[in-house]
Amino acid sequence: MQEKTLTYEQLINLFSELRDSQAKTDAQLKESQAKTDAQLAKTDAQLAETNRYIKELGIQIGGVNRSFGKFTEELFMSSLEIMMKSNFGIQSFDPNPSRKLESDSIEIDAMGIINGSINKVYIAEIKSTYSKKAVKQLSKIMAKFNSFYPELSDKKKFGIIAVPFLKEEQIKEISNAGFYPAVFKNEMLVIQSPDNFKAKAF
Repeated sequence: MQEKTLTYEQLINLFSELRDSQAKTDAQLKESQAKTDAQLAKTDAQLAETNRYIKELGIQIGGVNRSFGKFTEELFMSSLEIMMKSNFGIQSFDPNPSRKLESDSIEIDAMGIINGSINKVYIAEIKSTYSKKAVKQLSKIMAKFNSFYPELSDKKKFGIIAVPFLKEEQIKEISNAGFYPAVFKNEMLVIQSPDNFKAKAF
């Protein structure tokens, strides 16, 4: 079998074709990379915009929650004062009292005081919706109350958790902790404790 021999001119043409083909491939790869880079840049911009929107939305939702919580407290205050006077006979009512003691502090939603022979303090925790954290939070307040209010340490302290609506099991949960559960009924705040309930004196 006779081998085919390429002439010098044919070799030059072959190298030229290979070089042109490589240049074309390089151009296609460069174009493809440019498109990929452009798409990645567009995706990054879209992700950045999405993250910015999520952050702004979170701030707005947080603001709404804080505003609603403040609105709930203000709505409760007048009704809570009336309820404390009619149910317990409080003589003074203090909304949102707070004190600092070194590095610690105490914040109370509302406090009613009875002096004289009865000598009691009623401390209310107001929530727009109920969760078990409310019981823990009020328990913590009751435990450290005397340290912040030594002038009231001789009085018996009782806790109230006031919420617009409570389920039966939530009422039992609050009552089992020794606190008065209070809910809205006929547009007024009322104590909704179970039969034979005895509030815990702190």
